[in-house]
Amino acid sequence: MTTPVQLTRRNLLAGMLATAGGLALAACSPGGSSSSSANGLTVTVAGQSDNLTQVFNPFLENTALGVTYNGSFIYEPLVQINTADIGKDIPWLARSWEWSDDNKTFTVTLQDTVKWTDGKPFSADDVVFSYQLLKKFPALNLQGVPDNEVSSPAPNKVVFTFKDPSEQLFPSIVSAPIVAKHLWESVKDPTTYQDPNPVGTGAFKIGTFSPQSLLLTRNDDYWQTKAAIAAIRFVPYKDNSTITNAMVQGQADWAGAYIANADKTFTSKNKNYHFWAPRAGTDGLIPNLERWPLSDIAVRKAISLGVNRKQVAAASGEQPATSVTGLPLPTYKSSVAKAYDGVGFVEDKNKAMQTLEAAGYAKASDGYYAKGGKRVEFSCSFPASYTEIAARVQVLVSQLKDIGIKLNIDTTTVDDINPRTAKGDFDSTMGYPVSPTPRAFSFYNDTINPNLYYPIGQSTPSFQNIERFKDDEAAELFKQYPLATTDEQRQQILDKIEKVFVEKLPWIPMFYWGSYSSWSTAKVTGFPDENSPYFTAVPNVVVALRLKPA
Repeated sequence: MTTPVQLTRRNLLAGMLATAGGLALAACSPGGSSSSSANGLTVTVAGQSDNLTQVFNPFLENTALGVTYNGSFIYEPLVQINTADIGKDIPWLARSWEWSDDNKTFTVTLQDTVKWTDGKPFSADDVVFSYQLLKKFPALNLQGVPDNEVSSPAPNKVVFTFKDPSEQLFPSIVSAPIVAKHLWESVKDPTTYQDPNPVGTGAFKIGTFSPQSLLLTRNDDYWQTKAAIAAIRFVPYKDNSTITNAMVQGQADWAGAYIANADKTFTSKNKNYHFWAPRAGTDGLIPNLERWPLSDIAVRKAISLGVNRKQVAAASGEQPATSVTGLPLPTYKSSVAKAYDGVGFVEDKNKAMQTLEAAGYAKASDGYYAKGGKRVEFSCSFPASYTEIAARVQVLVSQLKDIGIKLNIDTTTVDDINPRTAKGDFDSTMGYPVSPTPRAFSFYNDTINPNLYYPIGQSTPSFQNIERFKDDEAAELFKQYPLATTDEQRQQILDKIEKVFVEKLPWIPMFYWGSYSSWSTAKVTGFPDENSPYFTAVPNVVVALRLKPA
C-alpha cells in the first residue's frame, strides 16, 4: 500500500511489479540457495512478482526494484530510517545533518568518498538534482517530501529550505533515492523513463537479468566496507505460499513475506531457519470516506463495535489493536493522550446494531441493514497474492454478517491496488496504513492528514490519506504541530489529533502487524532478530552489509 529507501510495505507494494519492458541484459537462470557467483558466495532472496520486467527507475511505483523489497541495494537515500530500533536512524549518503532553530532549514553534510558505479564522483549536485526532480515532477515523489528549495553551497553540503517548519517530516525528507545528475539530466521524461541499466552508489550493481531472476553483484568500489557476500539473486514468486515453499525447501536464503504458523511450518523444519515479525504498525479496515455506506460514521462505528479483533488478528498470527488511538502499543504508550490511557476497543454486537438503528437503518428480510432502499454493503479490495490479508478479510465477512452488514471480497493484483486506492477507486481496503511508524506524529500524518486530501479520480502521489478524510479541525491541528517548539506543546496538539481520530473514526484499527522476515543461517549469519534488533530483517542493504559466511 503502502509499508526503505525507507523500507516499508507501502513502498514494497508500490514497487513490486514492473509494468513496462526494457532493454535486455545478459539472461540468467533462477538459482536456488546452493547457487554461487563466479567470485564467491551468492545469497538467494525470494521476492514477489507476477511479471518481472527490466525497469529500475527508483521514482516509479511499479519497477523491478520491488522484487528487491526496495532495499537500497542500488539507489541509496541520505539516511536509513530505523523502524526496528526506533530513533536510531543510520547516516548513509548523509554523514551528518542539523536543523535550524525554526526547523525550516535543514543542512546535510555528505560522505566524502562516494562514487557512482560508472566511476564518476558523487557530489551535492546529485542530491540537489534528485530533489529538484521531485519538485518538478510531483508524480515521482512517492516518499512525500514536502515542497522545498534545495541548494549546494559546497561539494559536500546540501541545504533544504522549507516554507513551513518540517522537522517532523524528517523520515520522508531523507528517504528519497538519489540518482546521478550526469546521467539523468538528459532524460526527457523521468515519469516514463525505464532506467534499464541503473547506475547507483549502492553496495550492489546489476549483474544479469531475466524475467525469472535478477542478480545483483557486489560493488567492489563501494564507499563503505564492501559486502562479504559476492552477490544476491532475487527470484520472483507469485505469492506468500510459494515464497514459503521456497524457504522451507532451501531454494532461498532470505525473504520478507508472511509465513502462516511460522513456528510449525518453517522454523521447526531446520535449526538454521528463522522467522521474525517485530510489531511495526497498526492496520485495519481502511474506508473510502467518499463512498457510501462507509462515508457514514454510524456504519464505521457499528463495524468497530461489531468485530472481534482477536479473531481478525489471529487469522494471520498478529496481535489485536489495544488502543482506541490506533497507535501501536507498547512502542508509543508514552504518546497516548491521558484521556485514552488504557482505553481499548470494546466488542458489543448488540450496541453495533443499535448504532445502526439509531441512525435510521432497518434490517431487511435478507438479514442485512438498509437505508433509503440501499443495503449496507461494500467490498474490500486487496491483492489476491497476499494470503494474510485474505485470511483476515474472510473473518470479517462472517463477523459483519452477524451484525447485518454485507462485506464482499474484491481481489486484484499487486500492481493494480496502489493505482486504485490512490485514485479512490475502492470501497475499502486492508494492508494500509502499513508503513512502520518512525514517530507517533507520522502515524497520523500518513493516514488522516486532511491537508493531504486529493479528490476522487486524482491520485495521491505518496499514498497518504487514501481515505480522503476531510475535517477542518484536524487540518488546523496538522498545521499547528510543526509550529510547536517544545515536546509539551507537541504532545498537547497530538492529544487533540488523537481525540479527532477516536471520535470521528476515519479508519478502523484492528490489529498490530509485523515486519515479516525469514532467513536461513546455513550459508550466512549476521541477521537481526529479537535479541539483536539493529534493523528490520526484511531484505535490505543495511543487513546485507553485515552478512558473513557461516
